[in-house]
Parts: sequence; C-alpha cells; structure tokens
Amino acid sequence: MSTNGVRYGPRPPEAQVDHEIDATKAPIATEAITIAYLTDPEIVAAVLPKPLEPAAEPLVRIQLQRVQIEGRPPFGSAVFSVTARHGELDGDYPLFMPQSTEQSVTGGRETFGEPKKLAHIEVRRDGESVGATIDRLGYRLIRVDGRITGPAELPPDQVNTEFYFKFLRAPDGSGITDPHLVYGEYHRHYEQLDNIEGTVELGESPLDPVADIVIREIRAMTWCRRRTIQVGRIAQRVPQDWLLPYVHQRYDDPSYDGARSPAPRPEPASA
Repeated sequence: MSTNGVRYGPRPPEAQVDHEIDATKAPIATEAITIAYLTDPEIVAAVLPKPLEPAAEPLVRIQLQRVQIEGRPPFGSAVFSVTARHGELDGDYPLFMPQSTEQSVTGGRETFGEPKKLAHIEVRRDGESVGATIDRLGYRLIRVDGRITGPAELPPDQVNTEFYFKFLRAPDGSGITDPHLVYGEYHRHYEQLDNIEGTVELGESPLDPVADIVIREIRAMTWCRRRTIQVGRIAQRVPQDWLLPYVHQRYDDPSYDGARSPAPRPEPASA
C-alpha cells in the first residue's frame, strides 16, 4: 500500500523493489527437456547481431521447461537459442523465449532484456515417456516426443551464459532507445539427468520462424531436474544501427493477426 492509501500512489523506499531480481536470486526449480542439434553455419551467422559472432560450431539448443519460482505458481518456459561468442566468452543467443504467463514475460523482458513472448507450453514426463509442445497464435511451433533410455552422468555445478539485448522502441518511430548487451548468467546445479531417444519437429509460423533453423544432426536429448540462480549484468552499450535489422526477432508484426487467421499448417521439419 502506498503512503497515502492509494495503491497507484508512490511507495516508500523499502517497497521500491524489483521482485524479478529477488525471484531469480533464489534457486529456481526446473524440470527440462533439452535438445542440442547442429544446423548450417550460415544460418547461425545470419541471425547474430554485432558484436556477437558465431561459436566454433553451429549448435542450437532447445530447452522446454516446467519452472517453479518460490512464491509463484508453476509455469511453462522455453528457450530456443544458437551458440555465439562475445570476445572470448562462449554462450547462447536466444531467438525465441516463449513463456506461459504474463508475469514471466514482463519480468524477463523489462529487467534482463530477454526476448520473451506469451505461448502455450506443455512439458510432460510419464514414467519413461516424455514429450513437450509449444503452440502460439494458432501454430504448433515445436513438438518433442521420446522415451528415457537411461541415466546420464551428472555434470558438475556450472555457469552458463545467455546473451540478451536490452532496448525499447523509440516512441517517435526513430529506432530504438538505449541498447545494451546483457549477460544472463545461470548458476546451475543438476539433481537428475537422463538420456532421451526421440524426435523433434519444428513447425512453420510467419511470426516465430523456428523452422528456418534447420535440423542437420541431433547431438543430444536429455531430461533433467536442476536448480538455478540467475544473475544479469550489462556487458556493453551497443550502437542502435547494429540492432535495427534484428528488432523483428523480438516484436511481432502488428499488421499480421495470426490469432484470428492462421495459415494452414504445413508438414513440420523433423529429425
């Protein structure tokens, strides 16, 4: 409650807290299906804004997750990213980060610059059977089906980096405001890791063209339970000219109403 009893009014200093930062400092409990596959080097090079560069190999990572953050109801989350490099640091550059709740979308985009969008996400494990789907605006974007084939060796505690660009569109239409490259650092502790044998399908969509990141070779498919602490920090300011050709990666084209009139769904690419 604000000091004058009007909840939209000013809050005292002790209540001026970014709860997204607080939430991600506590361990985030996650159950996830992760797929790593190779695509074409020229595809990865085409989607990376400067100052990011392609990593040693054109690896794509898809994480489809059930997430539990303390004090919030569980929600679905996914990350579709390509490997990249900034200077000497290797990491992942997410092209698509669908979430099942508005709170997750807003907090991640406003605080860290994550390219999040609302979507319907299902992740399941029933005994040895696992699967996941992502649907958005009438399109089936990703489908995974598989079975657990046995345990994998638990990795040591690790820090994984994702690269984000934090910016807003300028209100006068002149470009974007105050763009920065952000490091999202994920401190992860794995509690369970199992191998999966299965299939991955990438569906077509005019707004979320994951099918363009073609599957050439699946390197790994796993199921895991892990706990994560997320830390974000600004790495450098970025000229807006570097990002303007890529703004469409984050924002839907408002001239296309995919929710009312989806195109016929083609046969998905699979591997």
